[in-house]
Amino acid sequence: MVVGGFVGSQITLMKMIGIGLVIAIVVDVTVVRALLVPATMRLLGRRAWWSPAPLARWWERRRLGERADLPEFFPPAAVPSEK
Repeated sequence: MVVGGFVGSQITLMKMIGIGLVIAIVVDVTVVRALLVPATMRLLGRRAWWSPAPLARWWERRRLGERADLPEFFPPAAVPSEK
């Protein structure tokens, strides 16, 4: 709504700001959130879920820690076998 107000304005500077906001939102949604974040999480694997030692101990004391019997969020990539 606010971005539409900027784009629909009669003032050129406001229109430019509105168009810039639209472009920034589209880039953020497509490039950052759809490509970079999942790729980074995949590359980091379990290291992406690192927590400081005091916080990890706090979780364990309250039995909120990770369970080993649950499947990994990002399973290893399937490697085709060579024949």
